[in-house]
Amino acid sequence: MTQGLGPDWYDPSMPAQDHLWATRAPRVREWLQYADADVIGFQEALGVLDAAGRPSNLLAAMLPDRSWANIDHFLPIAFRTSLFDLDDSGVVEVFEGNDTSPWQRYCTWARLIHRPTGTRLLVYNTHLQPFQTLPVARLRSATVDRLIDTMHGLNPKYRLPAVLTGDFNARSDETRAVFVDHLRKLKADGWRSSADIAAKDTSEVPGASTHNAFGARAAGSWHYRMISTVGKNIDYVWVRRGTTVPERQTVTGPGVRRLQLADGKRYAFFADGPVPSDHCPVMARVRIG
Repeated sequence: MTQGLGPDWYDPSMPAQDHLWATRAPRVREWLQYADADVIGFQEALGVLDAAGRPSNLLAAMLPDRSWANIDHFLPIAFRTSLFDLDDSGVVEVFEGNDTSPWQRYCTWARLIHRPTGTRLLVYNTHLQPFQTLPVARLRSATVDRLIDTMHGLNPKYRLPAVLTGDFNARSDETRAVFVDHLRKLKADGWRSSADIAAKDTSEVPGASTHNAFGARAAGSWHYRMISTVGKNIDYVWVRRGTTVPERQTVTGPGVRRLQLADGKRYAFFADGPVPSDHCPVMARVRIG
């Protein structure tokens, strides 16, 4: 969730004001409260300082019953205060940036204690390099190696239950060499995508893409707020081998509409008003043990 999304990234027919954080923030709040998740890994969140110079976050006021790990970072983790205590947390750089991909990449983490049972849970959160070129794919593959090393270092032999959330900027149906390494390497390390193992998919829009880009093409045109169903799934909730996922969904928010276009077919659209993000959240119900 970025403060200002440049219109050059998206179709120019999208209203310019809808790129602004001030316009989208009320919808972000609405979606967060609608999903009501116990643990949330954010990417591209707004790390700021409050009037007293203390770390703050423009998302924090939207979730008053949540506590936060790494709130001063753009990859914070929120958790329900009534269910979890924070045991420890931190940030690890997994890519320093270079000429091919100038932005640094990180893994933030939180070790939570489940209050009812005393069980400790490691939550990892990351955001990998964007763009689908071979040089970037090679960097992303190397970053996955460092991510796995980081997770092992924080949780040797994965003795504690663990969950990994993130925008991987790499598709879930990828098959090309190197481009597929996020899938190949994480699976080899014992991780499973919740989308692959969920007993039930409860998405209101079947096949909704996690990367929605604020709209989609149909009937010969691009339509703002139309929900993409072309399988651009680049956002994940990963769980460890042995963990079950009774259900998962790609969240498309409250008030999904079905509209008929010029080709006579009906398509799913987000509710009226600004779309909160160019990505739809992924939510999974996870059962450990």
